[in-house]
Amino acid sequence: MADDVRQRAVSAADAWGLRHLNELPGGTVALVLADEDVVLKVHPRGHPDDEQLIAEGVALQAWSATGAAAQLYGRRDGGSTLLLERLTPGTPLEAAGVSWDERLEVLGTLVGRLHAALQPAVGSPHIGGTYSRDWRRTLGDSQLLSPAADDVLLHSDLHGGNALRAGARWRIIDPHAVRGDRHADIWALIDPLAPVPPDARTARTWIRRYAAAANLDSDRAAEWVHYRARGEALDGADGDHAWAERLTHMANLLGAADRPG
Repeated sequence: MADDVRQRAVSAADAWGLRHLNELPGGTVALVLADEDVVLKVHPRGHPDDEQLIAEGVALQAWSATGAAAQLYGRRDGGSTLLLERLTPGTPLEAAGVSWDERLEVLGTLVGRLHAALQPAVGSPHIGGTYSRDWRRTLGDSQLLSPAADDVLLHSDLHGGNALRAGARWRIIDPHAVRGDRHADIWALIDPLAPVPPDARTARTWIRRYAAAANLDSDRAAEWVHYRARGEALDGADGDHAWAERLTHMANLLGAADRPG
């Protein structure tokens, strides 16, 4: 797999005339290289999230008119090799020294802008059908996962590391693009680096702040936070035991908030 990534990086660099590539820090799945004002991103093939990784280019193209995402300049290898705009200065939101409340508002606003774009009819999987997390296995079937006429294209992985400063604005990178209920786009609230709410009231306050910025119904968003937190925890939370505990805590807080008394 690594050899395939390296070979495709060389082929893409030659095809696109890239001569001064340097590896960018932070990537854990794709090889990410920069050459002046462009980025070459080479996804592995045969990864469990293949469909979402390949759909990244589809999503960025669909969102191009919103101004909220990095621009897509080219695609190769069935969409697993991308040529992208390099955002500068590229400071991640999580490193910008903003408060947690402001981070929720920035990420929520970006999500709302993405959801307002015209959606592609094909090229992105559905969150209830082909997402690598088998929530039906861990949680049972749910109406949340059923396709609906008002489904949108979701970023699905928008957190403080995937929103970068571009001039005076914030823009997104690295979507795990799937179609689904817009209220499922709540990763900022369950991300491994998100703070832990001390009680149900605080958890609900955070969800309302994010939902207001993203133009979401807060109760529906809370339902998705509860569902995705439980699902990620039961699926093993990528082997991160501390994160699994935080996810379970969030799910329990929201479950308690929903019970009378």
